[in-house]
Amino acid sequence: MLLNFIKVDFRTKVLVEKYTELISAGVKPSEILVLVQNSTLKKQFVDKILENIKIDAIEKLNVHSFFSIVYNTLIENWCFIENAIPSDKHFILPNLVGLEVSQFLLKDILKHVEVKGYNSKKSLLHQIFRRYSLIVQNHLSNEQIQERSKILKESFADDAELIIKKLLSSTLKSRSLDYLRQTLIFNHVYKHTDYFKNIKYLLVDDADEMTPVCFDFISYLKPQLKDWIICFDSLGSSRCGYLSADTSIECKLIHLFNEDVQTDKNIFSQGEIIFSNILENKHERLENFTLTSLSKRAEILDFTIEKIQNLFKKNIPACDITIITPLQDDMLRFTLEENLKHSCNLMFLSGSEKLIDNPLVKASLGILKLMLGIEISEMDLRVILSDYLGIPLKYCCPIFEGYKKTGGFPHISLEFYNEKYQKFIEVCEEVKEKNTKLSTKVFDLFYKLVDFADETKINKFNFFIKQLRDFESVLGAKTVIERADEIITQIENSIIAENPSTTLEIGENDLVIATPQKIIDNKISSKYQFWLDVSHSDWVKTDTGPLYNAWVFQADWTKDEYTVEDDIFLAKQKTARILRKLLLLAQEHVWACSSLFDPSGVENLGGIEDYLAGEANEDDNNAKPVFKITPRDDQKPVLDYKKGSMAISAVPGAGKTTILLALIIKLIERGVIPTNIFVLTYMDSAARNFRERIKNMCPNTTLLPNISTIHGLALKIIKENSNFERLNLSADFDICDDTQRMRIIKGITGKFTKTEADEFDRAISVLKLQEGDISKPSSDKKIEKFKTFFKEYQAQLREANLIDYDDILIMSVKLLENNPDILEYYQNICEYIIEDEAQDSSGVQQRLIGLLSGKHKNLIRCGDINQAITTTFSNADVEGFRRFIAEADTTVEMNHSQRCTQDVMTLANNLVNFGNEILPKAFFTSYMQGVTGKNPVSENAIFSRVFENAFAERNFVLKEIKNILTRNKNATIGILLRNNYQVASWAGFINDAGLKSITRSESLGQKGVFNTIFSILKFIQNPFDNEVLVSTYETLADLGFYKQRLQLEIRASEKPFIEKDGDDIESAALAQFLWDMQYWLNSSTLPLEELVIRIGLFYYTSDIEKSNVYLIAILVKRLNASGKFDLTLQRLEELAKKPTLSGFKFFSEEEDKDAMRGKVQIMTLHKSKGDEFEYVFLPEMAEKNLSIDVSKAKTKASTIFMEEVRAFNPSYKSKSELELREFNSEESLRLLYVAITRAQLKLYITTSAKAKGWGNKETEQEPSVIFGNILL
Repeated sequence: MLLNFIKVDFRTKVLVEKYTELISAGVKPSEILVLVQNSTLKKQFVDKILENIKIDAIEKLNVHSFFSIVYNTLIENWCFIENAIPSDKHFILPNLVGLEVSQFLLKDILKHVEVKGYNSKKSLLHQIFRRYSLIVQNHLSNEQIQERSKILKESFADDAELIIKKLLSSTLKSRSLDYLRQTLIFNHVYKHTDYFKNIKYLLVDDADEMTPVCFDFISYLKPQLKDWIICFDSLGSSRCGYLSADTSIECKLIHLFNEDVQTDKNIFSQGEIIFSNILENKHERLENFTLTSLSKRAEILDFTIEKIQNLFKKNIPACDITIITPLQDDMLRFTLEENLKHSCNLMFLSGSEKLIDNPLVKASLGILKLMLGIEISEMDLRVILSDYLGIPLKYCCPIFEGYKKTGGFPHISLEFYNEKYQKFIEVCEEVKEKNTKLSTKVFDLFYKLVDFADETKINKFNFFIKQLRDFESVLGAKTVIERADEIITQIENSIIAENPSTTLEIGENDLVIATPQKIIDNKISSKYQFWLDVSHSDWVKTDTGPLYNAWVFQADWTKDEYTVEDDIFLAKQKTARILRKLLLLAQEHVWACSSLFDPSGVENLGGIEDYLAGEANEDDNNAKPVFKITPRDDQKPVLDYKKGSMAISAVPGAGKTTILLALIIKLIERGVIPTNIFVLTYMDSAARNFRERIKNMCPNTTLLPNISTIHGLALKIIKENSNFERLNLSADFDICDDTQRMRIIKGITGKFTKTEADEFDRAISVLKLQEGDISKPSSDKKIEKFKTFFKEYQAQLREANLIDYDDILIMSVKLLENNPDILEYYQNICEYIIEDEAQDSSGVQQRLIGLLSGKHKNLIRCGDINQAITTTFSNADVEGFRRFIAEADTTVEMNHSQRCTQDVMTLANNLVNFGNEILPKAFFTSYMQGVTGKNPVSENAIFSRVFENAFAERNFVLKEIKNILTRNKNATIGILLRNNYQVASWAGFINDAGLKSITRSESLGQKGVFNTIFSILKFIQNPFDNEVLVSTYETLADLGFYKQRLQLEIRASEKPFIEKDGDDIESAALAQFLWDMQYWLNSSTLPLEELVIRIGLFYYTSDIEKSNVYLIAILVKRLNASGKFDLTLQRLEELAKKPTLSGFKFFSEEEDKDAMRGKVQIMTLHKSKGDEFEYVFLPEMAEKNLSIDVSKAKTKASTIFMEEVRAFNPSYKSKSELELREFNSEESLRLLYVAITRAQLKLYITTSAKAKGWGNKETEQEPSVIFGNILL
């Protein structure tokens, strides 16, 4: 009987009843084979059978998952297998091991096999295993593999075949058989023995998740079967793709068993809807389904926790709630644990947990290393003392000092916990001296020393011992000891991803947090589901790579090509099947949550949100946007736009964002599909602003335009539809952020001076975006050194499977130019392209936009040449936008602004005239005009003065700010400066004066959240150094967390202050600080990223602050790849000094405009772009800080070098030294224009005749030329 039934419980009921019926009729259990999906379902099935069977005695039930029957078959037929293996050495039993051993053997093989053109060994190992798995699970012959290689035009096929052959040979030689290798041998056993001859009845559940290799086994059994029930869901196969579930299983079963399928008459309407939403791009409403769109991931977690707590208040048991997300990171774990641990037991199911995260495992590895003479860090020592032995760390200073001297545990007496420490020393020496295996040593240590450990930790510890024993069985105990360092490293990187050693049992108080596949595989049904991060791309991960294609490597692949359309369709099929099965397991309601930005603060690339955005939260009558605007005369041409190219030149405060939003809404109202409108910005903050404003303006629309930075769109093009394969990238490639870049640069700077390395680092971007050719030799030694530097940098990127931010743009352009099918796909969907801040667009960015708009040619570019302020440090091509204005089908000049007073606008216009007189290319001639009755009115809106010295200037600014805030405590005030060091200096000055300030710096070191976390980490690094503790106290007190000026008592302490008892301290505030620091010291054995989150969330509570805590945790996790605490802190300190940090987009308080009022916002002139303040101060306006006078300007050597690098492109026309000075002065003028036009009510421009320089010596300085020209 073939049953196509969607209801899980009903299928199980049918199978259990059939089994009971057969047993009751006298059929032996050995004659019945039951196949289920995994060990958990096996246990559940067996339990139900035993509940139903009334027979007093019964033999062992023949209930298996496919891999368990493979395992048992090999054990019971080993003599047959061993006799068939031609070998001088024979094995009594096989080594049935986990994948870790196979990976270790494969690493050895890769050391001796060069795969030309494939640079990342780590990625290569991953790719080979995926290919190997697909071949095994699809039972592919060598001929079938070769056919598929030809279809894919694989360049590494021969190398992959050689490596897999060597792996098979190696595993067979050592009888080291993981589940894949076991499966290959199983195929031989069942075909050449009569082991399964007694099987007469077959019961199968979840046949839709069956792999081809399993189906082949069932096909073999078919002729001998008397009866069968095969249950499946024809739209199931959620494990299709890499996990190889056979999507054509229904047809194959009908053909094999030659009977019709009995289909459930109940229609699962939710499943039909989700399928059509995904596969037919529909947007039908899902019943009992709520989609909530938020800005930050922290808001997703807060929303989910609040909903769950409300369910608990209604007496809903935890087991009726599941949280489903592919992103199971520390941010999720810690937030849920902190808020829900007292209400329920959190059960995380991910399949990707690191073994080393278990403290028992980590401590055991640390002890083993010491026994084997391998050095460990003090942080690893702390894990042993605190987590393994239970000794509070504040009593461990003598141990740490002794370890530094001897490299081992010192033989000393402790004032406290001495008995426990002495026993540890004694046991370690005893175990070390014994001639036993490593696994035995680990067990002996645990048995004699560990007092208590909870069940979850014990299970993972047992898994760790099993891994050690696997290595010993395969390599031999002696080899394991000889190669202990390598094996320990392998285990430290080990992921617990195989079938669990224990079955899953969910109690009433258990709340499951799992990946989508784990929920489906374990059939975890609940009343309420929470789908988190539905806008994240991990919900739709690709199943392809340079060495494997999970679709073409399926057994039933028949096409002779693989196209972009295939990739899109198959990926959608998989997504549809997964989401449908999730909905099947939801009994009452689903809440889905999306966020605009991922945990790194970077824009999300889509995920599954579009498929869920049916009208879940709105009435059908309100599907269209609700937003009205009355345009000014200079704005009307924008809304009259229908098609073609349009250039919009907009002065500051012209309302360009609002009018562009109005244009987007008008296009949607005309019937343009929102997702075919692409809005591109230069800055992440602008993309955030656009996306949030259009969501607020259109609360009832279900689809939104594609709004992203240009880099975000370029990355999406590379990642979507497996396009990365065309660039010879693997699916798991990553973007090189500043943490990784710093590590790479440090690794190659040994041959270069620090100045050269810093300069060469900056030149990399110039070379890439200029698309220079470095193949031609140069007589310039510095240029040749740079070429060497660049080549090494590129090699390191490839080895680490990384691309950098410049590569994103260049690769996306090359991808489109070299692949007509991909270009056609994106040209079709890019019906309208709107570019904001077009004056900042580089030549490569303009090429990308030109390619995408090539079919429909509907391109709107909006910007202001007079605000082009990134040309000197980026490859912004302001002339490209100038040409576009001249050549566009429609040109619109939005020259009216209601931001500033008339005095400020007049000053800005005078600056344009002045600039055009001395440097004709500096400005685009467009003058700001007011809007009748709309502009603010203020008398004497411009104040300018040259003070005698910097002290007088600062005191004046401070006095004015205090007067402003006295008149209006909610005023907005900005201090705008040329350089980052000035920002830091003025922030200190304003804070010391008792005013509240906010720095808009991108520098990590100027963020309070970072300084809080970093100061505590520095203390944790040296907890017994009172001066370090004082520094931490001062930092935290300055940030307002502890009472000021209590650090003298810490300094005065003769012994380490951290060892004191808080009850003995007179000051309650200082005692509280001590207790907190002791808590952080004892928490220092946690994984570092979790420790960072705990520290951050202890001191900060707002959404923005919490989001930044999570960002810092991600940053730390990436820096801490080596696990070396001291090195990580050193790298953090270096990053804190950088003016910006790529790859991490921190959230700022300025996103909450109300929070800005009454505070002094301090930032660079560059950072102020796009903002406005009622009062603007421009201090320190000396000529040396903002060079406008070309005759007095100086050109840096680094500027000349960058120009030489640009000249690597033969079509580039190099600038002379004079032209470079003019170019810099042009941008300085525009920078001043931007600064002036930030002011709404009043503008202060000041400087001093004297300023302090090196050695704190006061010297004369020249005021900016504007004081004698436009400020009269």
